[in-house]
Amino acid sequence: MKERKISFEIKILDNMIERKIFKGVDKRNLTNTQTRILKYLFNNKDKVIHQSDIEKEMLLRRSTISGILNTMEKNNLIKRSNSEVDARKKKIALTSYSLNKHKEIEKKIADFEKNLLKGISIKEKQNFIKIIDKLKENLK
Repeated sequence: MKERKISFEIKILDNMIERKIFKGVDKRNLTNTQTRILKYLFNNKDKVIHQSDIEKEMLLRRSTISGILNTMEKNNLIKRSNSEVDARKKKIALTSYSLNKHKEIEKKIADFEKNLLKGISIKEKQNFIKIIDKLKENLK
């Protein structure tokens, strides 16, 4: 029997999860990174967020994030405004459109997660999370 590579299996699982979660959802051509940025902004909506915060969170370069944010602003997913603290920085916030889109996606994810974990015990889930954390730590 051929040995299965963990990294390959994770990639396949990630692709399957993404397809299943977003099936039937109008993502307005959202990329994975844009979706992650929206989630980060939503989870931190009570804080002032700047581009540098997103760069650190996503582990991406300034030029990459800048291009992504430009597209997101053009598509009415985020709005930028001047920072009261530092004139060189722009605050980044969600629009009403992206807030509604986030709610739609979160509901879909919650339903998906429930179905994904059918037949898996709490202990199995906890062990899986421990393994994921170790894998992530090994990649640092």
